[in-house]
Amino acid sequence: MRWLAISALLLLAGCADPAHNLYEGIKQSNDAKRTPMERATQPAPDFDTYRKTLESDDTK
Repeated sequence: MRWLAISALLLLAGCADPAHNLYEGIKQSNDAKRTPMERATQPAPDFDTYRKTLESDDTK
């Protein structure tokens, strides 16, 4: 039983990406505050696009 709990904990810890989860949470919160028309015309970028934008800005 203890082995199962430790395995589950390690599996969950290995799959976690705090930066990605934080970004998605903020994105969902901001999307909830926007009107449906704003969401349809200007969707927020996903995390991978956001990260690529940050990396390209750092290289400039």
